[in-house]
Amino acid sequence: MDVTTSDLALPSASDIDEDGEEVVTACSFLVAQADLEREAAEVLPGKFDEYPAGMCYSCSIECHTGHEVIELFTKRQFRCDCGTKRLLLPAEQGAGCRLKSARTMLATLENANNVYNHNFWGMYCSCDKFYVPENETGVMIQCYVCNDWYHDSCIGQLPSEDEYEDYVCRACVSKHPVLRYIDSTMLRYGRVEDGQVSRIEPATSAKVPDTSKESNTDEPASKRARSSMCRLRRDTSAIDAQQPFDLFLADGWKSHVCTCIDCMREIEANRLVFLVEEDEVVEPEDDEALGESLYESAMKQLRTMDHTRAIDAASAYHSLSSNLKDYLRPFAASGKIVKPQDIQAFFEQQRSGH
Repeated sequence: MDVTTSDLALPSASDIDEDGEEVVTACSFLVAQADLEREAAEVLPGKFDEYPAGMCYSCSIECHTGHEVIELFTKRQFRCDCGTKRLLLPAEQGAGCRLKSARTMLATLENANNVYNHNFWGMYCSCDKFYVPENETGVMIQCYVCNDWYHDSCIGQLPSEDEYEDYVCRACVSKHPVLRYIDSTMLRYGRVEDGQVSRIEPATSAKVPDTSKESNTDEPASKRARSSMCRLRRDTSAIDAQQPFDLFLADGWKSHVCTCIDCMREIEANRLVFLVEEDEVVEPEDDEALGESLYESAMKQLRTMDHTRAIDAASAYHSLSSNLKDYLRPFAASGKIVKPQDIQAFFEQQRSGH
């Protein structure tokens, strides 16, 4: 039998049985569960019975324009999941990645080396709170190792901006000895007490062994000949006895990461090779159309087409322009604000042919 809420007499929170004891009826339990689910949806949108997945910026535009996505910022050693077994579009949307449609086996693959953490649910920092940009009042700092972002208020005391280039969170410091025991004057310790950095301590003077004669220092550290001499600090017991700490590292600190045989084994086993490699600098491609108007760019593209295709393109543009003007005319007449969903609705109408 189908029952609607209008058919039910909802009990109060203080139902009493014949023995005078408070009871919870099935109906009141279902109502309470619905309230909890509604509150959870407001705090953290999303479905927890689905696998998290990540996509590149291009796929987010080409294949997932109508979807609600969460910006994850930088994720090192991560491959786009769009079109793979982990992230297939529903059949009615044309399953698969539109940018990689030629890869017929893509739907059977899964990026086994990808790591998914709480960021994929929109959570950041050790406080594990859902990220709402308009509600953020402070700044967030990214850990160089795990790529998670931390609130400055959750970290605690920070050095001045000109005193460090990279930050490593206390969780990563504790997890990786090659960082915890690094011997370098190019770092500052952020001592943690009661969950926050309470004081900043510069590293004491450290004598880093000169290995320049052992190998060619012009080569990346990951390709140099391995030394048996470890460059980590020897007073490990004293370090372990101290409270947890964050690391704040000055520019050039990577040259002090130990690359002895044992440390490199740890680095490679934990996928930390980026610690001994130079960061790749990504520069934008030269924009040949820089300074050109949209009209000039469009005319240039038309001149590269044959006559028939150019006429078809111009006709399609004219039709789209006319339809868009007709669609927006009521907004202009009424003074109504055009919202993103209005534009999205327009293009959906164009795709459906209405």
